[in-house]
Amino acid sequence: MAVKKKIDPNLLEDRETHGEHRKRMKEKFQKNGPEIFNDHELLEMLLYFAQPRIDTNPVAHRLLSTFGSLKNVFEAPLDALTAVRGVGENIAMLIKLCRELAVRCRRQEEDYMENSYVIASGDDAINFFKNGYYGLLEEVVRVAFLDNSGRVINFLSFPPGQVNASRLDNRAILRAAANTNAAAVVLAHNHPYGFAEPSKEDITATYSLYSVLNGIRVELFDHVIIAENGKGWSMRDNGNFSAFQRQLVR
Repeated sequence: MAVKKKIDPNLLEDRETHGEHRKRMKEKFQKNGPEIFNDHELLEMLLYFAQPRIDTNPVAHRLLSTFGSLKNVFEAPLDALTAVRGVGENIAMLIKLCRELAVRCRRQEEDYMENSYVIASGDDAINFFKNGYYGLLEEVVRVAFLDNSGRVINFLSFPPGQVNASRLDNRAILRAAANTNAAAVVLAHNHPYGFAEPSKEDITATYSLYSVLNGIRVELFDHVIIAENGKGWSMRDNGNFSAFQRQLVR
């Protein structure tokens, strides 16, 4: 005759208490939306779907404590995630899937913008490029080509490591501008681990491209830099291009 296993009443009480907590969290989410929650609460709720019966609050806190921020949690490799106590394969894969879906959504938004976007200011340029840099851990140079009305008509992205902002491929940019009959060009690159302000090398390389494009009557409208926090810097709005113009007329 099989012996009936006794269940610890304290364990049952913990499960019931946590079940009520989850219910309250879900009701709060449905009523108010995600904006009112702290980072650890959102992460805790996400982990419900990987661990339907276990209290995920301590795991969420451990993940944030280990990696320092939500961004770092979602960018951590699988083996680093599973090294955290309480994080198994299901939680680690859920986190990586969520990050990949977020990156793809951002890139699809960028694809849409490429075909319908008008750049008429530094802020327009920053908003056009910034989503495409989300999640990138290497410096990448990108170029938008505009028609006479400022509409984006072509887009060029150099592979990571091929060029950087201090070593631009001016010839490739000029060729693409000529092939698309562009009236203007907007240059962009990212600073994955720093602030958006340009370095001296960034400014020197930008002036070189500015003067070369001027020689074929194509305007370098702006060069924007996107920092890891998503904030941008417009060289046009911050006076660099006025200095370039003064240098050209000397």
